[in-house]
Amino acid sequence: MTEDSLVARVKRLQPQLLAHFMTLISENRLAHAYLFNGADGTGRQDLARLIAMRLFCQNVTPEGLPCETCSECRRIMAGDHPDVVTVVPDGQRIKVDQVRYLKSEFSKSAVEGNQKIFIVDQVDRMTTGAANSLLKFIEEPVGNTVALLLTANKNLLLPTILSRTQIVDLLRVAPTALSDELAKVGVVPSQRYLLSTLTESVATAQELIENDWLKTAQQNVGQWLQACAAGDERAFVRVQTELVPLASNRDQQGLVLDMVVQAWHDVLRQQTQVVADSELAFPQVAKVSRELAQRLSVDQLVAILTLTLATRGQLTGNLNFQGILEALTLKILGQVPR
Repeated sequence: MTEDSLVARVKRLQPQLLAHFMTLISENRLAHAYLFNGADGTGRQDLARLIAMRLFCQNVTPEGLPCETCSECRRIMAGDHPDVVTVVPDGQRIKVDQVRYLKSEFSKSAVEGNQKIFIVDQVDRMTTGAANSLLKFIEEPVGNTVALLLTANKNLLLPTILSRTQIVDLLRVAPTALSDELAKVGVVPSQRYLLSTLTESVATAQELIENDWLKTAQQNVGQWLQACAAGDERAFVRVQTELVPLASNRDQQGLVLDMVVQAWHDVLRQQTQVVADSELAFPQVAKVSRELAQRLSVDQLVAILTLTLATRGQLTGNLNFQGILEALTLKILGQVPR
């Protein structure tokens, strides 16, 4: 077993949950529906796949873990097992055809044995109608089935889904460990803290720094903050000219909104303590955020942060990205004294 094996990764990221689920399976106490809630990089997909492998493994190790080498384990790792049904978003959403496929599979018996497992990643990307369809099968499972629903944000799911699944919150990656890993792959110090607030996955972090996307985004959001701090109405113009062009898809739009939140969180953190530049998401405008921290009251900052935090929900509600940022900018300019 190599250090990069599936078992090794889950042991490193989620040791307690790994032991817990292996025990549940060995004692035949696995429930029929779980919701794994964990950011990218916490191993939610790996844990789900490992559970599937343990259910089908032909050569369980003395530790009670899947062997990773038998034909069943290899087929599951390759995504080629008929009784392990995996669905991931096709583009930005889990689409209608995928939901029809899921419904069809839920109604079928296992092909090769008496067990069937469903893994639905980023389940928060289902439409309300699709989620309700899924709910029906969670409530009325056919045969010996296990559904593992995966999400990075359980707050985006219907309350009915939450109430009918066992929610499993995955451990976060330790910030110091993540920072060390980012350093190993060449992320510059000025970007490490910001990246650690956006993702817990080193692979995702590497994608974000490709073609200087993160560098440009960090610079543009910092300049927008600077304009807001000065009460400069050109902050509104910067939305269209500098922030909107950063985001060509829904994922990038969400990242830009998360960065806006972190820009104002930098300000709030500096209101009560001395924070080193290296521990700020936007160190290039550290002087600006410190000055804002002195000028604004706690109530004003909390009000602004509340506005920024609401933008994610607005994006999920399919409001226009540019409109969200423009409305936010106008409200912030109304809060910042000139």
